[in-house]
Amino acid sequence: MRSLPLLIGPIGPCAAALLPPPGGLTAEAWNTAGIAFMMAVWWMTGALPLAVTAVAPLVLAPAFDLGPFDAVARSYVHPLLFLFLGGFLIGRAIERWGLHRRIALWILGIAGDAPTRLIGGVMLATAFLSLWISNTAAAMVMLPIAASLTLARPKGDRFSTALMLGVAYAATIGGMGSLIGTPPNALFAAYVSQTYGREIGFAQWAAVGLPVAGLLLGAAWLVLVRLSPGVGNVRAADAGVERPGAWTAAERRVAVVAGLTATAWIARPFAGRLLPWLEVNDAMIAMAGGAALFLLPSGANGRLLDFSAIKGLRWDILVLFGGGLALAGLIDRSGLAGWIGSHMVLAGGLPLWLLILAMAAAIVYVGELASNTAMAAVFLPVAGAAALAVGAEPVSFLLPIALAASVGFMLPVATPPNAIVMENPAVTRQAMLRAGALLDVIGLLLAVGLCRLLAAVVF
Repeated sequence: MRSLPLLIGPIGPCAAALLPPPGGLTAEAWNTAGIAFMMAVWWMTGALPLAVTAVAPLVLAPAFDLGPFDAVARSYVHPLLFLFLGGFLIGRAIERWGLHRRIALWILGIAGDAPTRLIGGVMLATAFLSLWISNTAAAMVMLPIAASLTLARPKGDRFSTALMLGVAYAATIGGMGSLIGTPPNALFAAYVSQTYGREIGFAQWAAVGLPVAGLLLGAAWLVLVRLSPGVGNVRAADAGVERPGAWTAAERRVAVVAGLTATAWIARPFAGRLLPWLEVNDAMIAMAGGAALFLLPSGANGRLLDFSAIKGLRWDILVLFGGGLALAGLIDRSGLAGWIGSHMVLAGGLPLWLLILAMAAAIVYVGELASNTAMAAVFLPVAGAAALAVGAEPVSFLLPIALAASVGFMLPVATPPNAIVMENPAVTRQAMLRAGALLDVIGLLLAVGLCRLLAAVVF
């Protein structure tokens, strides 16, 4: 099945090489369009691993005389990639020493025994973890804990279905609240920095992302509670959920590093105003936190992190970032963005909020069938051209579209957490589709509406 898009993709560069450019399009823009077509087809269909497609600009840009190799390669070492790398390292240390499980069970213990509160506790724990570790890891941590709470339930019980879906949805929603929570967030910040010279810091993103994530999490809980009959109690102790023992030295030290890093991210904008000579950015803070984990002893054997512990990091996501930024840079420098903008004359007659809503809806519903990170990489340059066409402020225009890239609740293929919970027999495609269809609409409206309100204040 993947062989067909694998063959279709190269049609773009071949057509650009063999056919003259359409009217008004320069040769450079036409060649860039061919490369963009191929990358979009491969990214959205998964014909090749995402990172493999992402390196295409390194080969094709020099071949089509769109820029020297070293100039294109700079996109693959953007400072915000190091912010995400530092976040990866902190998240890996949290996972390695079991701090994420302790946090999850602590929140779960506060929730109580009522089914509706238990669903809320599981979702809150999952969302909080997803702020700091990948949504996939958050779902995998919480799934066995949630599954143990359903063991005494009859097969097909609606509480079990709601609880499992709560894990998937909360893992996705939590990532929306943090700049390092999910790749589309950081890709947006890197694109805005590269294209418009505007820095989006951790605290700035949180001022918008956290309210959106909080409201969407509440909406998801309400939707799922409607699926769950409010009968009986479920106690974690009775369900066989093992409580963590005493804090280990490693857990305490990882918690201190993670806490100090988060505090520095939040405080940096205020420190910048008080100490303007202090040149510190979020990426430096992230890498300082990550480096500290390799230096501090674990209190058991070795350090809090070592090379063996980071072999499984999502290095492919960092390469994907670079590929997305490289493609965006080519689209901008070749004049393709301007050409797209000049042909969006119909968009100029639409109300701005309606244009944003239409583009956000496109990324949500196409993203149900493709990687949300790949969708952000494809859509952000197009949305940037649309902002140029209508004379809109680019950050406020692009922010809702970037957040909408994370909205995907209907299908198992939409996000890794959705696919993970489908392994549980309590979850059916019909249940996911029924709850997810409503949440997609709510998430879309929140991403556009709340972002429009908050972005004007924050940015």
